Amino acid sequence: ETFFECSSLKDIVIPKTITKIGESAFKRCSSLTNVIIPNGVTEIASEAFKRCSSLTNITIPNSVIIIGEKAFSYCEALINIS
Repeated sequence: ETFFECSSLKDIVIPKTITKIGESAFKRCSSLTNVIIPNGVTEIASEAFKRCSSLTNITIPNSVIIIGEKAFSYCEALINIS
């Protein structure tokens, strides 16, 4: 729950040193629109981006082998996954 309900967060570029995005890490970040996950991240945990209602774009590298339950649930604006 690192950035849980952080309403001022708009864009995220995950650092290359991160290998896992933890459970509920960005849950309910209502202004979040764009996320770039670098190669080397292997897991996006459960509910990591749940209810990020403004999230429209996310980049997920091939290194991600686990996407947890409800990681992107209620992300109704999500239109671009690359």
